[in-house]
Amino acid sequence: MSKMRAAVVYESMFGNTATIATAVANGLRKAGVQVKVIPVALAGNDVLRDHDLVVIGAPTHALGLSRPSTRADAVLQGAPAEVEARGVREWLADLTDAEPRSVRIATFDTRARAMRHLPGSAARHVAHLLRRRGYDVPPATSFYVAATLGPLAHDEEARASDWAANLGHQLKRQVA
Repeated sequence: MSKMRAAVVYESMFGNTATIATAVANGLRKAGVQVKVIPVALAGNDVLRDHDLVVIGAPTHALGLSRPSTRADAVLQGAPAEVEARGVREWLADLTDAEPRSVRIATFDTRARAMRHLPGSAARHVAHLLRRRGYDVPPATSFYVAATLGPLAHDEEARASDWAANLGHQLKRQVA
């Protein structure tokens, strides 16, 4: 059997979602999955077609995915100016679909721990958009930051790695 291939596509304003994306990639590698970590600004139209698993991560902004206005606000709070260019929302809108059954999808977001009980979630928004296009997307996962700018809450990197290792093992069982 050929090695399973995964991509972790992420959007990050202050580095917290990028850190979780790296932890997710490390967990997938522990499960024996070959992984690329791709910032959304560099993600191409071929990501869904070229991988067995695509994990998509984004920070929760205004109870959902970022928009140009929320990314501009993040820049005013100290995020690098390049985050304004393109987010997961725009990347998904521009994608040419793969055959929905040919790729598995997982979604995660980062959000402030104080907002854990609020209904909005970037990952659930991504899952909803992809389900409308025919993809089977399991329930979203959230990882927590102490405040908008971070840092990550205690043990969230380890939790992300464990979550991803489980995803990798599931993927390998499903394909075998």
